[in-house]
Amino acid sequence: MDKMKKEKKSFSNKKPVLNEKEKKISFFSAILLVIGSTIGAGIFVKNEEIIGNNSGSLIFVIISWLLSIIAVVCMGISLIEINSASKNANLGVIGWIKDFGNKFLFKSGKYFMAFIYLPINLFVMPLYVVQTIQDAFGWQTEWWISFIIALSLVLWFTIISGFSTKALNIQNWIITSVKFIPIVFAILIGFILYGINKSGATPPSPWPVLDWNQGSHQLLTRLVPGLGIIGSLPSIIFSFDGFYTTAGMQSEMKKPEKTGLAIVSGLLIVSVIDLLITVSLLLCSTGKVGSITFFNEHRWVLATINIMIAFGILGIINGYSGYNPRYYEGLIYANELKVFKKWEKQLNPHRPVVGVKLVLLTVIPAFIVLSIIGAFAFIDTTGYGTVEIFNIFTNKPATGYNDGKYALGGNLNNLYSFCDTMANWTSILIFGFITVVLIGGIINRKTKKLQVKQLKGFTIYALISSIIIGISIIYLVVSVFVNIALVISWHKDIGQAVSNETYQYKQWIKDLLGVTISLGVLILFIVVMTLPSYLEIRKERLDHNRK
Repeated sequence: MDKMKKEKKSFSNKKPVLNEKEKKISFFSAILLVIGSTIGAGIFVKNEEIIGNNSGSLIFVIISWLLSIIAVVCMGISLIEINSASKNANLGVIGWIKDFGNKFLFKSGKYFMAFIYLPINLFVMPLYVVQTIQDAFGWQTEWWISFIIALSLVLWFTIISGFSTKALNIQNWIITSVKFIPIVFAILIGFILYGINKSGATPPSPWPVLDWNQGSHQLLTRLVPGLGIIGSLPSIIFSFDGFYTTAGMQSEMKKPEKTGLAIVSGLLIVSVIDLLITVSLLLCSTGKVGSITFFNEHRWVLATINIMIAFGILGIINGYSGYNPRYYEGLIYANELKVFKKWEKQLNPHRPVVGVKLVLLTVIPAFIVLSIIGAFAFIDTTGYGTVEIFNIFTNKPATGYNDGKYALGGNLNNLYSFCDTMANWTSILIFGFITVVLIGGIINRKTKKLQVKQLKGFTIYALISSIIIGISIIYLVVSVFVNIALVISWHKDIGQAVSNETYQYKQWIKDLLGVTISLGVLILFIVVMTLPSYLEIRKERLDHNRK
């Protein structure tokens, strides 16, 4: 324990500090950073999945959202106390794990953030931008063109927002202002169309409508009414993913002591907006803006909104691009990236040049490898190839969209589906780490090993969040194994009854690959997190024994 305190003390002494004039993020800008880093992707990308999990039940969808909002807001409030113990503001989540977890959890979290979470987020989000633009224009392209565009977005934001906090702040203000246009549209359109009886959609049912016809195969979320509520939590939590990146920007804030309050304020605003959007879209569509049938004769309206949604997702990329370089530099300061320890002398508190270099060294190779895997070693398990898109200039279905090599078919189709699988696991795992931190904070209330600024009601807030998030994680892991068993069981009336060339058989293969690969991704993530952590701790112990 004394050794740990000594390490923290020595670290804090050599950490460069910016003076007040150099800090550029105000309290209000910090709230906007939370909003800009959170809203704009999950609510538009995952909403249809959430509604599907609950079989179209308006009541169950609202319950799912309310549970998730309670969990995330309670988490944000709890982090006010957790954050008060932070010795390294720029480490963010990993700094919290180091303070309130054990060494193995800290090492695992470090590798998860550095080599899984951050690279994958900068892989997924730019591709979601391209996908949304394609939905808008009925744009046809091959996978490598989307790859180049998405990678260009990564390079732009990493270099511009990474090097300059001022540029990050300006871009965040611009993007957040524009992204509120489709948000306001999505909030109002459902209620307006429903009010004038022109929604064009089947009115939502209060309770789930399950399909039990022969040959209908449902996964776990639809087998038992109510399970979809729990099964939707990971997807909804994805909608809040990224709010904690603001905590990693404390050294740039004019009033870092108000970081927690800024996070909670931003989360409350995002929660209200997301809930209103969900209900509105459910009243007039299947959950996505692109499925609003009222605008079938005026596709340019939906195209314009989709372009703005794509622009809004850029805000999330912007937030990560500002956080990532400071996170890597924080690891170097803390001597947790020993390979790059020699770069410590080059660290500049005014401009994270070293951090930007490390982001580029990590993200670019990961982006290339993941894109190739997604395009050629994965298969469309989400159903992008079944979605018909329209050309906004002709108002007619785009041709060739399912011929095996264009935007919504073939390699790019597989790549987008691969993004969905990766995003689900990364978001739930990072929230799992934060849940461990909250449990550590509860324990610290009794042990008092760490000095914190105690928050009234912290234990209750932390427990509520930990229980809800914990249940969703357990469910997600269990459902993977159950879904594999369910899909395998379908073979008795699909694989044995029809030709291998039929649509039913091919769909069965897709479903089987989907649930199997989902398990494979989880196992891979666990290995990447834990194996290096075990080896590093073992080496440290051996070195200590030799001394």
